[in-house]
Amino acid sequence: MVDQIASAAVCRGCGAQINDRQVDAGGLCDTCATVFGAPSFGYQANQGQPFQQDYLPGTETQRPDPDNPPWGPLTGIGVWVASFLALVIVPIIAVGVWLLIEKLRGAPLPNFTVPEEIQQWLISPNVLLVQVVSTSIAHAVTIAICWAVVTKLKKRPFLDSLGWSWGGHSKWYWLAFSFCVLIGLQIAAQGLARVLPEAPSPFDQMLKTSVQIRIAVAAMAIFTAPLVEEIVYRGILYSALRKRLGLVATVVVVTLVFGGVHIIQNFGAWVSISGLMLLSLAMTTVRAKTKSVLPCFFIHTVNNTVASILILITKSS
Repeated sequence: MVDQIASAAVCRGCGAQINDRQVDAGGLCDTCATVFGAPSFGYQANQGQPFQQDYLPGTETQRPDPDNPPWGPLTGIGVWVASFLALVIVPIIAVGVWLLIEKLRGAPLPNFTVPEEIQQWLISPNVLLVQVVSTSIAHAVTIAICWAVVTKLKKRPFLDSLGWSWGGHSKWYWLAFSFCVLIGLQIAAQGLARVLPEAPSPFDQMLKTSVQIRIAVAAMAIFTAPLVEEIVYRGILYSALRKRLGLVATVVVVTLVFGGVHIIQNFGAWVSISGLMLLSLAMTTVRAKTKSVLPCFFIHTVNNTVASILILITKSS
């Protein structure tokens, strides 16, 4: 009897003793099988049928490797393209809806046969505000796409698949690291300003349009942009490319793609663009070292928070 008890199998979820049927069905007791009753957790509740197990929370040996994801480079690039298209298409739809609302209200509209009037209408405060606010909808669409790809519609864990930990350090370490990055970027900007031109960019011009736009930009920069961009660039795209490219090549490509996307709105402000490239390089290097997106998200949020505070304080309408 003692030997039988000593050799009894235990549940992989809670450690309780389990019978032979439960061992064959994936090593979970009936309670844990009910809690983890999805195909990725080894046992289908109430049917007694085992199936392939991919991941069990708390089991380190089965935790997904963020540098070897189930999706490949084409999927990673596809997610990046989809995120870019969302940022373009959603604001266009929002402006179209606003145009319809204005027409129904009887508000004065531009002569759409005159390009100059169309351009002036598009950069008017209300229309610009619609474009900025609708960007948060584009971010929500992007997050939904990322979730569907990473989890394969709820068959895999989301954050663990991307790598969502502090990378062996505390949040206070990353807070200090973030401010070191900010100081380094400021020093680099001082040097770059001596050799690179810095003209007012379309983004700067937009910020001067109204207080409401600056508040909307600041809110988006702090609460949605860091999460979405880190999941897309240093989460899905980085891990997809890392499967096929070397470490250095992956860091370089992701750094350039992230910085390149921001050239459009910052065109002419080459010092600012160089600073974005350096920030991207720092965050992508952190991703390579830690195998985690969370520190990158934290650094990105700290950087955007400081920048947003400066925008709200210094920009004038």
